[in-house]
Amino acid sequence: MLKTLTLVRSGVLLALSLAATAAYAQEVKTYFNPSAKPIPVGSKIYISPIPGGFENYIAAGILKKKVPVVIVNDRTKADYEISGVSESEKANWAKMLFVGSQASNEQASIQVVDLKLGDVVFAYSVHKVNSARGKQSAGEACAKHLKAKINTE
Repeated sequence: MLKTLTLVRSGVLLALSLAATAAYAQEVKTYFNPSAKPIPVGSKIYISPIPGGFENYIAAGILKKKVPVVIVNDRTKADYEISGVSESEKANWAKMLFVGSQASNEQASIQVVDLKLGDVVFAYSVHKVNSARGKQSAGEACAKHLKAKINTE
């Protein structure tokens, strides 16, 4: 009985330490171009197609986080363009079995380009470990940091 209790405690401690490590391991990088003009409130932004449909998650994140820009479907009507890449790594069988988690690892990078000048005015890269909401979480993170760029200048 004592051995069973010790094994259960060890398993719980292992699970907690893995969760704490995963939460700490989320890496975020934001880059601002100091020589580029700021993104004005109400700017029209076109989101170019991103493999895996990540542009939809960025658009949803912009709407959810109430970023003060207008999303347009026509690139010729836009002031700025968002482009990027994303990658998802689904949970493997060992993680699902031993940790009991189906959360994925998400990586995404975006850049915002001033279409008139060709300047990269904002870039953001995120790596989410054990993301319960997957691409949605990464898209919202991109939108949150874009909003911070617009509101601070």
